[in-house]
Amino acid sequence: MGIGALALGAGVHRAAGSGAGSSHGSVLIIGDSMALCGFGERLDARFRDSGARCVNTFMACGTQPLSWTKIGPYAKARTHCGLWRIESNPNGGPPVSFQDTYGMTRGHRPSAHEVPKIEDLIAEKRPDILVVQLGNNLFDLLKGKKTSWKGAELNPYIAPFLARAVPVRRTYWVAPPTCGRIPGEAQDVLVERLRENGGDGVRVIDSRTLITYPYRGLQADKQHFFGNDMKEWADRVFAFISEDIASAPLGTAAVGAPAVAEVVPVAVEPKVALRAECSLESMSEPFTNTEIAPYNESLVAFVYRIRHVLSGSFRGSHVVVLRPAHIAGKRQPMNGFFLNQARTLNLIPLEETPWATLKAKDDVRFIEIERFITDEDHRKLRSQS
Repeated sequence: MGIGALALGAGVHRAAGSGAGSSHGSVLIIGDSMALCGFGERLDARFRDSGARCVNTFMACGTQPLSWTKIGPYAKARTHCGLWRIESNPNGGPPVSFQDTYGMTRGHRPSAHEVPKIEDLIAEKRPDILVVQLGNNLFDLLKGKKTSWKGAELNPYIAPFLARAVPVRRTYWVAPPTCGRIPGEAQDVLVERLRENGGDGVRVIDSRTLITYPYRGLQADKQHFFGNDMKEWADRVFAFISEDIASAPLGTAAVGAPAVAEVVPVAVEPKVALRAECSLESMSEPFTNTEIAPYNESLVAFVYRIRHVLSGSFRGSHVVVLRPAHIAGKRQPMNGFFLNQARTLNLIPLEETPWATLKAKDDVRFIEIERFITDEDHRKLRSQS
């Protein structure tokens, strides 16, 4: 059932506040930095207050679906910008919470933490319901070409994750609210891919229909927000889930996403695909430290004209090269670059690297040009991961 078919009226809110919560059983919630802004804590509390048998919530900043799996290089994925766990106490009493996030005390910076793995969480917690709040960190995969061309490249980030959720009776994937820096068409593609990859046991919630942009408490990145609007978002997601379970109670058999072939979208060691003599024609202004918060890494777009292809194959006159603007929270110097500067670049397609989902500052005039990262910058980022 699509979220658009749900009337968010008095009937839904009655379901959210009624005794229907006892049918929620055991619930597992996972989320990214948006969950850390209050969504995860609020949704966790709503399930607990409803009488859910067991609720376990895990939030890790800067993550995308594969970060939560044991696939290839993601088996060792770590978050550097915040982790929060809220787990039901097996001995009864209040939940057990571990939190290491920005803002806990003045000037506090979180330590690095391993991202929990969906395979382990499902085996240990045995949830009836899985709530997934992920997708914000996939938006940059929809840049570089028309979104209609790029949508299929989201599948390897979504399908393997959902295949690991098959033991769960029902999965609710909470797609992102409106992001002010991403075209609506790109968000449409993400929602479509989530729906296409989900089976009968997967419900996709399009959060853009639940809460109106711009939000109160909106941050400089035009994506994260805090306060009452964050609580309202969580409340409406909970209302949707309660109404859905009331109309279609959980069965006894597990139903999940259809089986998929194992595909790892990121090579362990990406290879140089293009070596070319280039001249710099345009440089975007990097994000400020405030704008990238709570993340620690960002990329910035440089547009180069191809003067001569030395190796590899390329059609076109220009490429966008994403360069690190922040690494480990530190601004990288850009004073060595200037317009018309000629360089020989060894280029790797950005989408083949782990950096494809990093926050990137693009020039909207060149949003559809193919995107690369230099071999040198790939190695620099890898050494800091």
